[in-house]
Amino acid sequence: MFSLFSLLLSSTAPTLDHLTLSERNLLQTAIHTQTSYNVIADQYAQCQQIKDYQILGLPEKRELTSIIEATLNIPYQDFLFAINHAKAWQSLKPREPMPLVDCSKTMVYQDYLDQYALQRFALEIAEPITKPLLTNPVNSQQQESTALLQSYAQRSSTIAIVNITDRQTLTAIEQANFLHLDYTSRYIYRITQGWKNVPPLYMGMHIQINEADLNKFEGDWLIFLDAQKQYIAARPVEDVADFINSLGKTEWQVDSNGNLQRP
Repeated sequence: MFSLFSLLLSSTAPTLDHLTLSERNLLQTAIHTQTSYNVIADQYAQCQQIKDYQILGLPEKRELTSIIEATLNIPYQDFLFAINHAKAWQSLKPREPMPLVDCSKTMVYQDYLDQYALQRFALEIAEPITKPLLTNPVNSQQQESTALLQSYAQRSSTIAIVNITDRQTLTAIEQANFLHLDYTSRYIYRITQGWKNVPPLYMGMHIQINEADLNKFEGDWLIFLDAQKQYIAARPVEDVADFINSLGKTEWQVDSNGNLQRP
């Protein structure tokens, strides 16, 4: 589940564009049910000294809380916050909410209870919404991707930017020094710059490819290595540009002659 802070801190406001019509209608029903409960609670607080109101009673709020959390798959407090602050939700509010009435109109209060019961029942029997409601789905995916990359970085002994080169440009001695005997692919990585520990200048790729697949892997790559120089992950640089910017200035570079340089 998302927390209230997801909504407060999200750089992209939550939308409803990703919901189906039935899911939007269900969310609207939840909002209307909550609005009805609020009016009923206010009416009861105003008139609870009257015996008829004591007999009719006030619906149990814990039941409503449980139903909304189960149906919308979000914390109840976040739901209440979103009703008032999520712009996309405002059009789902009742245009003419039930008004408070004079305490003598107990029949109106009974009608309010009946209407609330029907709304709550509709929530109870509905298929729960599993899609995110408090964040934009695209933004949520980006946040998850960033969190995953950060976890890679924390586990890494080396983070480096590499490009793909042909192993045949290396001498036989260089190939023997840099590449494992089991690595048979023609294409390898050449290290260009990075953070933390400096890896070997040349490395076998995280996946062995042939010439027919080369165009799928063109461009620079960001690699994450553990202390044993084993791959944790590899991502195309163009897909993780924002994350690379968040790493700051590189801590070392390798020039065209293979010389290590530090700022």
